Parts: sequence; C-alpha cells; structure tokens
Amino acid sequence: MVPRAASIFWRFPGASRLIPRNPPSLDGFGAACYSCAVPTDPSSEAIPPEEIENGRLLAAVAYLPALCFVGLIGMPENRYVGFHARQGFLLFLLEVIACVALAIYDASLGRIPILGFLIGAVTRFVLGFAFLAATIYGTVKGATGEMARIPYLGDAVAKVPF
Repeated sequence: MVPRAASIFWRFPGASRLIPRNPPSLDGFGAACYSCAVPTDPSSEAIPPEEIENGRLLAAVAYLPALCFVGLIGMPENRYVGFHARQGFLLFLLEVIACVALAIYDASLGRIPILGFLIGAVTRFVLGFAFLAATIYGTVKGATGEMARIPYLGDAVAKVPF
C-alpha cells in the first residue's frame, strides 16, 4: 500500500528525487516544457507601452550579431531594450563559442579526408540555420513589441550581469 502523500509523485528508475505528477510547466522528467508556447517575461506587464514603443527599433537591432550593445548604449534605462539586448548578447556569445569550437574541430578532426569535412559541413549548416532562425525570431519579436524569450536561451537572460 502506497501512502497517500507519496502517490502524487513519480519515481523514475535511476532518478535520485521524486518528481511531481502534474507540475505547472514541466514535462514528465521535470524539465522545462518547450513544446508549449514560449513564455513571456513576467516583468512585461510592468513596462509601460511608451517605453516599448520607443525601444522597438533598438530591440530589433539587438539581435544582429555584435549590435546588442547599441541598444544598451542608446537607451540604458529602457527595460524593454535591455531585455532584448541581453538576449541578443547571449545569442552573440553562443555564436562566438560555436565559431571557436568549429575552428578547433577544423584544426583537429576536420583534417580527416572525407568524413571530417562532411561532419564539419553538416554541423556548420545546422548551427548556421539555428542561429539565423533565432536571430530572425528575436528581431521580429523585438520589432513587434513582444517580450518573448528565445527557447533554451531565454531562461539565462536573468543571469546576464548588465
């Protein structure tokens, strides 16, 4: 007989903790659910519409590579521009990390005659397409006045120090 309090949790084989059966925005394994709509920033209600309207252009520009600092310099007090500039900075940081990782790959395993080239080319295509899609998504959301987070990246926005 299972105690009543324990019946609201799942225990997966190999799991070190109990996972609630119906958490609000988590999937069965306790991870964030990205198959649902992308959540907006909770502070979007606190930003006045005038601030959003004044910062739409700089918020859209913030997603273009290395231009995330333009919004922070142009409107440092605008929270709407700051949100998109931080997200654009994280995207730019990931692009730089991917570029360095691919350069290391090319210098080492990329020298394998056929297989190394194919793996490098496919990886470059997939990463380039993913970064392009995230850039377009962020630019459109910034230009339309929405504070939507980029999936898998938007959760780290609060950790950016500026």
